[in-house]
Amino acid sequence: MVTATPSPEYLAESRTKVLNAFYSIPIPLEILTTAFRLWVKARPSSQGRLAYDDYLMIWATMAAVAECIAGLVYGAPNGLGRHIEAVSKEELRRFLMGDYIFSHFYDVAIASTKLSILALYYRIFAADNFRILVIATAVFVSMWLVAMEIVLGLGCQPVQGWWDPVVAKTATCVNKVAFTYSTNITNLIMDLWIFTMPMPIILGLQASRDKKIGLCFLFSVGLGTCAISAARLSVVVSVGSKDITWREVPLGILSAWEPCGGILCANLPLIYRAMVRGIKQISSTVRTSRSRTRDFSARPHSPYPDWTRINNSGGSNNYAVSKITVTRGSADPTEMDMIGNTGIKVERDFIQEIHRE
Repeated sequence: MVTATPSPEYLAESRTKVLNAFYSIPIPLEILTTAFRLWVKARPSSQGRLAYDDYLMIWATMAAVAECIAGLVYGAPNGLGRHIEAVSKEELRRFLMGDYIFSHFYDVAIASTKLSILALYYRIFAADNFRILVIATAVFVSMWLVAMEIVLGLGCQPVQGWWDPVVAKTATCVNKVAFTYSTNITNLIMDLWIFTMPMPIILGLQASRDKKIGLCFLFSVGLGTCAISAARLSVVVSVGSKDITWREVPLGILSAWEPCGGILCANLPLIYRAMVRGIKQISSTVRTSRSRTRDFSARPHSPYPDWTRINNSGGSNNYAVSKITVTRGSADPTEMDMIGNTGIKVERDFIQEIHRE
């Protein structure tokens, strides 16, 4: 059977720029939102101390950032984003090794994020039955992480079969496509369960309907992460593709963004108030600055914000200024004040009195 030789255009196709961009963007998002969370918790108004959910989020952020770095180091430089025909055997081996390392960080990142959310639930919801449910879910998540790590450690005998194509020919390995499917399906089910857990308690609160809806939205915004998990599930088949370095690009991108989405959603309930206040302050400052620029750009600066200075060009030393007061039934409307020729200051006060008889 004659194998067609790939064309130069085919071999030159590349997704590396897109890949590197999508591996890079989550890093500052994860670091900044978690740092903002810690800053909010460290303020005196928040008692200035961290809780277990904060420490778990720090760990999740470290794992997610390490995952993206592994993708940047082992991905595009070793063939990910190019067709397999344009990748050397050594590049393929290094890419598969990086993918193996990437998978470890992925599992730790998403499991730690889930545990952080569960720890937050345990801290803010005091119902005993709900806390028992939280503990049981946390145990299941922990067991899931242990199971994933055991499969990654023992799923290929020898372990080099995960990344060395030569060793893989004789190694005994689990079905990688089936393993990846099971990982994604169980992960998606856990996400749906965790993000809907607090809804019955929130709906049972003694609060207005609008507040309940707002709280439900705040705690269920993480369902957006489920959409990423579902999308990732749809491209798992790329694991078994012969052109793995080309077909696995969407899977790699979604695998980097899934922990990022979880971290953003887990941080949101703790930072949204500070974010709203900060946005309002910035908006108010911008509006005030624009208003002052528009009102005073043609006038000299005065230290009195409620006064307007009008320059005098006359030659006499003093001018009379009328101070007019109008009151009901008064026949004395005017008082005279004297100021120098550097200018006059005008203050307007409007006082309205309404008398009903």
